[in-house]
Parts: sequence; C-alpha cells; structure tokens
Amino acid sequence: MDVWAAVDEERSALAEDLSGLRDEQWDQQSLCEQWKVRHVVAHLVVGTKMTASQMAAGVLRNGLRLDRYLANDALDAGAAAPEVLLDQFRHTIGSQQLPPLTKPACLLADVVCHSADIRRPLGLSRIVPKASLIGAADFLRSDFTSGTKKRIAGLHLSATDVAWSVGDGPEIEGPMDALVLAMAGRPSAIGELDGPGLPTLQVRVEPSRHADRH
Repeated sequence: MDVWAAVDEERSALAEDLSGLRDEQWDQQSLCEQWKVRHVVAHLVVGTKMTASQMAAGVLRNGLRLDRYLANDALDAGAAAPEVLLDQFRHTIGSQQLPPLTKPACLLADVVCHSADIRRPLGLSRIVPKASLIGAADFLRSDFTSGTKKRIAGLHLSATDVAWSVGDGPEIEGPMDALVLAMAGRPSAIGELDGPGLPTLQVRVEPSRHADRH
C-alpha cells in the first residue's frame, strides 16, 4: 500500500465533510474528551508543521508531558475561525512532512482515528478502505505511545469483514473499523465488538484519555 496516498485519501474525504459543516458543528464535542471538532482539526494541521525544536520547547513548557503539550497546542490552534481551520486542513493534503520521531503509518492511524472522532458525534459516516484500516491497525498494534500495545495485551482481535487478526488469548471480533477505534482507546466502538475477551478490553478502554493520542 502507498501509505502517503492513503493518508491523502483520508484527508481529502475529511476535508469534504468539513466543508459542509455549519459553524456550530465545529463546536460539537468530539470523541476526544478535551477537544471539540475544531480542536481535532487543528491537531491534524499542527502535526504537519511541527519541528523538533517546537516539540522540545512545548514539552518543556508542559512539565515534560508530551500528551499535555499536544492537547494544549490543539486547544490554542483550534481557536481559529472554522473557515481558517478548513483552509489550513486542506493545505495538509499532499504534505509529506512528518512530526518528529514519527513515520507515515503514524499519520495514517492519526487521520483514520481522528476522522472518526469528528464524524461519529456529527452523525457522519465513511467507508474507509480496508487497506487503510489494516495499515492503521498494524501501526497501532505495536505502538507504545498510544497505549494500544498494553490495551490489547493477552487478547486475540479478529476482524469479521477482512482477513486480519492479532494477538493470543480470549477473542474479540468485529468490523475492522471498530477494532481500530477500540485499539486506539475509543469507548464508542466497544458496542460493535463481541467475544469473551471484550470485558477485559472494555475495562482497559473506558478509563483511557485519548484527546491527544491516536
């Protein structure tokens, strides 16, 4: 899979959805507890502009907490008007700039998950290509920074709509998009999954805080 092409496909699809929002919908609470829709969009924008020096300074300002820095940075940037945020986001399409210490698969997981953070509360939907969902899941399964590796430890996750599975232990099965969101710590996807391992995953997901991670 061409990861950058997949990233741009998801960015383009989200930009199309954002272009149809009313001003008040930009202030809709997203699936990220600290962020409204506008802040999620801002997060996706600032990630394409962040430099190593900016990250280092921001982390220092936020008590050496990367998650706190990312959360606050999006809150600040998200104060811009909706039309400004939309224009900024449109300009991310085609960008291949990576935030420090990341790789393209990280941005794919980021845009896949955060697009759902925006769409689900707004009642919007998108059928994300299965290859992109698998790419996001394969990144998340071994990602320490998002907490996914710990979240799914000792469990066997299996997709019901595509050939993909990971892990050993009590099984959890469901559609690929719901598995990706649950792996990333989104409680809203738990109801779409089933299996003997689900109670364990639910306990691990429910108290998570994911406003600033994947």
